[in-house]
Amino acid sequence: MNAELIFKAMAETTRRRLLQLIAKQELSVSELVGCLSQPQSTVSRHLKVLRDAGLIVDRREANTVYYSAVERLGENGADGHLYGQLLRWIDEQELPKSLQRQLGRVLADRQIRSTEFFSEVGNRWDHLRVEAFGGSFHLEALTALLPDDWVVADIGTGTGYLLPTLAQTFRRVVAVDPVPEMLDVARKRCRAENLRNVSLRKGDLSRLPIDDAQVDLALAVLVLHHVPAPEDALAEFSRVVKPGGRLLIVEQHMHRIASFHDRMRDRWWGFEPGKLARTVAAAGFEIVRHRELPTESSAMETPDLFTLTARRANAVNRSDIEQTIAQAN
Repeated sequence: MNAELIFKAMAETTRRRLLQLIAKQELSVSELVGCLSQPQSTVSRHLKVLRDAGLIVDRREANTVYYSAVERLGENGADGHLYGQLLRWIDEQELPKSLQRQLGRVLADRQIRSTEFFSEVGNRWDHLRVEAFGGSFHLEALTALLPDDWVVADIGTGTGYLLPTLAQTFRRVVAVDPVPEMLDVARKRCRAENLRNVSLRKGDLSRLPIDDAQVDLALAVLVLHHVPAPEDALAEFSRVVKPGGRLLIVEQHMHRIASFHDRMRDRWWGFEPGKLARTVAAAGFEIVRHRELPTESSAMETPDLFTLTARRANAVNRSDIEQTIAQAN
């Protein structure tokens, strides 16, 4: 950055106004022309001086070039200090009322164009968004609401499908499955994804290889309908979850789709949510809630799903359990 170029750039009123506008909002050449009511050639010439002085940068989007102010407040040296002082001074200067009105009109026109775009692509927007970012990024974003220092148990992890998201979100993940072949696939996934905070353990889901009150959250996603004794598994979930810790279950509704049941080798034909909620309460959980879980359409006939959430009671006694069971009815 050259101090002489900076002083030269700031010596002209139009360039100062341009920098003020660009410091407040990234703007295109045509938008700057609209704000200043000057010919495009004049605006472009002044923009080149500001860019040569290192005060602004540009980026191209399709056929449009946008300009924004360079942020170098932390740069060392005399020139860096000068630029920092200049940015602070620019930020303190109030735009003339006429420029404020013009900038408001320009931004309003931009909003109208944006609205028109979404009106045009309304029927295709979901497809475009999934094509750009995938279909689950918004769900993974929701995990940011949960404490990142939690220890999470993925009970019945299977191939470890959830492990990349869980490992990225939480401090430590304990993944349990009784089938060595499933754990081998999960292990390969962990190596491929470089998941260093995941512990894979072979174990019966009714006798979990986890010490008492070790996890903040226990997940059982499409697991219970494979377990010989769901009541015993839920008692184990209660044992390993800390008092005040959470339980999340995803399960199949009770169904009679024989082709699905036989193909998946399910042990149970799903569960009635209210009845499962009472069983969860009897295992020592409270604030038991369940809700329907929408799924994407499939060529295969499949049962409906639901989620069940609960909190591990701080102290388990018979009256508390009976009250929670009553609330789950």
